[in-house]
Amino acid sequence: MQFYQSIAEYYDHIFPSDEAQVDFVKTSIPRPHSGKGILDIGCGTGSLAVALARDGFRVTGIDLDAAMVERAIDKGRGLPSLSFRQLDMRSLSGRFSPFSFDGILCFGNTFVHLKEREDVLGVCRRAKELLRSGGMFLLQILNYDHILAKRLPGLPTIENDRVSFERIYRYADDGSIVFRTVLTVKATDLVVENEVPLYPLRKGEVEDLLSEAGFSQLRIYGDFRRGPLMPESLPLVVEASV
Repeated sequence: MQFYQSIAEYYDHIFPSDEAQVDFVKTSIPRPHSGKGILDIGCGTGSLAVALARDGFRVTGIDLDAAMVERAIDKGRGLPSLSFRQLDMRSLSGRFSPFSFDGILCFGNTFVHLKEREDVLGVCRRAKELLRSGGMFLLQILNYDHILAKRLPGLPTIENDRVSFERIYRYADDGSIVFRTVLTVKATDLVVENEVPLYPLRKGEVEDLLSEAGFSQLRIYGDFRRGPLMPESLPLVVEASV
């Protein structure tokens, strides 16, 4: 995807490794003894997958963007329990056998890059098929109930000594959100502008889709520390069990 290919070189400066995500996974999916491990959907440059592999998990990371996967492979060299491949999350069927994983992750607001409800439902169904009995599907998007209710103009700018990353929303007539970003690399004054449509999944729709896909127990939080989802929470984090 051009949107991410153009920022892959700077991705780790924009979104550094998040220990809260690592801890959330470790407490949701105790280190598996089945040998089946974890599938990380939308793995980006592989920071989370690498951290989990170093902690004893067997991890397979997939991402649609080839530049992201190349960086993930470089980052994970020397870890035999870790692998990465370029793959569309809509194409999980036939790539992995049923009951292949103890846990499946999809963080970083990845899910809302799907274009319509049937795509989301299809990925949820494939995820359930790939999980062993008792397996966990862990999902994180943004709280679009809050974003849509307030018509937020965007998300807070990410700024540090290396980059500035502006995140701007435009609300389209078809119900999608056009997500526009402006990345400025401070050392070179390079500016990279992108935009991509997002499918803003509301909490109720997420619950309905996961239930329709066959997940029996859902727990929803407002952050990776399992705080409650509040009306103005920005993250929406889900644990769904088979």
